[in-house]
Parts: sequence; structure tokens; C-alpha cells
Amino acid sequence: MLKKLLLSTALVAGFGTTGFAQGFSGAELGIEYRDVTDVDGFGSTTYFGSAEFDAFYGVSVAVDATTYDFELGPSGVANLTTHVFYQVNPSTAVGFFAGADFADGDSSSMIGAEFKYDFGFGDAEGYFGSAGDGIGRDLTIYGLGGTYGIADGFDFAVNLDAYTGDGFSAAALEIGGFYTLPQGPKFGATIGLLDIEEPTGDSEETTFGIQASIALGPNGGTTFGRRSANEAVKASPPSP
Repeated sequence: MLKKLLLSTALVAGFGTTGFAQGFSGAELGIEYRDVTDVDGFGSTTYFGSAEFDAFYGVSVAVDATTYDFELGPSGVANLTTHVFYQVNPSTAVGFFAGADFADGDSSSMIGAEFKYDFGFGDAEGYFGSAGDGIGRDLTIYGLGGTYGIADGFDFAVNLDAYTGDGFSAAALEIGGFYTLPQGPKFGATIGLLDIEEPTGDSEETTFGIQASIALGPNGGTTFGRRSANEAVKASPPSP
């Protein structure tokens, strides 16, 4: 666990001190634990890191790296995503993302579009795309989320990540609160609902999560969040 976190830190630090530093605009590193409240053996730890760079004329590029350590399911689940987006104005960004999920030596690609709007005391973000789930099924992935500043350093957040396929679907709705220390890390907790519909059976479970992260760089972090089919099922991976 520590080795993964140190590797992510080294990668982001390396980006910021190499030839990319001239356009470096932000980065984020973090860890999240998510679990199901009344089911033993479900849960996962997510490690994530991202770095963003200004390219030219309002166009920026960001790279995300994420690993999911599931208590039940495949080991070594990871995601790598690239975002290319245009800053329409200081409040609005629109763009595309492309990436891949990796699990047990197999990979599945994804692609989609995304937007973000910053309204000063909060923001709203959404995405829509297509992906695979690593076991040969095609998915439509989508999500919506937002934050609202309720006091100095305190934010309220709502987030939905979901996928649908032929006869199956999953969705995770979460609400939470986060506190950011002055010039320091952010800590938070969430509670949510995980709804999975599969040919082998349906389930609806209550989840909770805790998260710690730190934002770096001139922009204080990156513009867009993580993109993966696994974001909808962080407490339990997709099943055949």
C-alpha cells in the first residue's frame, strides 16, 4: 500500500520537475476506502494520482492513474485515463477522455465526453461515454457530481457514477462532506447507495467511504475527476 502511494507521489513530482514543468498547472494525490455497511468481505481501497498541463490556446491535457484493491474479486485492477479539454471561459471546460481499465492481465478501453462548470462557491461536473468491463461486456458509462462550499474550508458533495449494459447495470450515489486544511490536505467521508443489477441477481447496499487527498500546483489540483467503470462499483467489482 505504501509502495503504491510513494510511486504515485514520485510520478507526479517527476512530472512537475521535468520538461513538463513549464506547462504544469496542477496535480492531485489521494487514497479512498469504501465499504458496504452490512455485508462482510465487500470493500476496496482506491489509490489515485493525476497531473495536468496547459498546452496551447486554452487547451489542456491531464493524465489520471488509479488502482483499485478489491477485498472480493480480481487483484491488480487499474485505470489509466487521458483528458483533453478546452477552457471555454474561466468558469467552463469541455473536452474528451480516453483510457483503459486493466485487470488480471486483460484490458478494456473507454472513451467519452465531459464538462465542468465552476460557479464560484461550488462546481458541477458530468461525463458520458462507452467502455468495457474487463470481462467482455460493453458498457455505457455516465456520471454527474458537484460540490458546494458551505463554510470556510468545508464542502458538501454529491456524486453519481453508473454504467448500463445488455441486461445489467450498476450505480453508486454518494453524498459527503469534506474539509480542506489551509494550504494542506483534504479529508472527507461519504455515505451512499450501491445498486447492482446482474443476471445472477440484484443487490442494493448502503456504503460508506473515507478519503484523504492533497492538491498541488498553481491551479490547486486538476479539473476533472476519475473515469472508469470501476467508479460505479468501488465496493465490489463487476461479476459475469
